[in-house]
Amino acid sequence: MKTLNEALGAADPLRHEAGPTADQRARLRHTIIAAAAHAGQPSRARRRMPIALAVALASIVIVLIAASSSRWGSTAHAAVRFEVRLAEEQAAPGLTAARVANSDRTVYLHAEAVVTNADIAFSNVIPGNTPSEQFWIDVRLNAAGADKMRRATLGHLGRLVAILIDGDVVSTPRLKSPIGPAAVISGDFTRAEAEKIAEGMRITP
Repeated sequence: MKTLNEALGAADPLRHEAGPTADQRARLRHTIIAAAAHAGQPSRARRRMPIALAVALASIVIVLIAASSSRWGSTAHAAVRFEVRLAEEQAAPGLTAARVANSDRTVYLHAEAVVTNADIAFSNVIPGNTPSEQFWIDVRLNAAGADKMRRATLGHLGRLVAILIDGDVVSTPRLKSPIGPAAVISGDFTRAEAEKIAEGMRITP
């Protein structure tokens, strides 16, 4: 009678095949170890995922900051638009014709404003230097505005400078000397009109 081991050996379909050689076993072992090491490492796609996610989050943060900055910047405004531009009495290329308020005069404005509302430190109402009940607006410029005004008017002596309120030319004094940090908007204003302009020129949050 066959023993259990002999019976199992007889039933083995591979009993007549030779076992793997030492070299084959070494190659098999190397293949298994390499496969295990590869399985333990994240794929390039998986390694790139955290980087891509970080870049996407950073982009979202930048967009949110830009949108917030835009909203914050847009909250500061002035009710009355104030500009000072150099002006000429004759038309020339690059100049824009503008009618002087309450007159039949036309002046020709330079394209770029010298100072705007952003250059105003403060403004208030003063009595006009006329026998009639007129009121003018005293405008004081900040340091940056005063510097721009001085440099622009220094090279424009003997010619006109136009003061614009809401796009309308209200005054066109002839420059006898450079203008510094102070300017006066003269016109046929009532006290209420002058106060409205002076208050509206200031930029408020």
